[in-house]
Amino acid sequence: MGIFPYIKRKENMKAKFNIIYVPEKINGKENIDKKSVCRSGMLDEKSRVFTTTSGEIAFCYFDLDKNNYRTAKNKWTINLQG
Repeated sequence: MGIFPYIKRKENMKAKFNIIYVPEKINGKENIDKKSVCRSGMLDEKSRVFTTTSGEIAFCYFDLDKNNYRTAKNKWTINLQG
């Protein structure tokens, strides 16, 4: 994972980025059409890349749009800001 070494470096905490991925649910409803979402996120001490119990690769980040934590699974695209 390209972002993993980046988030482990302390000087990169609070880095902002845009992330695009296909969530399982959007606004609490099943994402049947497989629509992608684009969110503004921030790395912090709770951000991490991990493997779920079902074997999916996941990335937990702070969502600046929703002011809460979100998890992107399997495939995502990240563009760092600034």
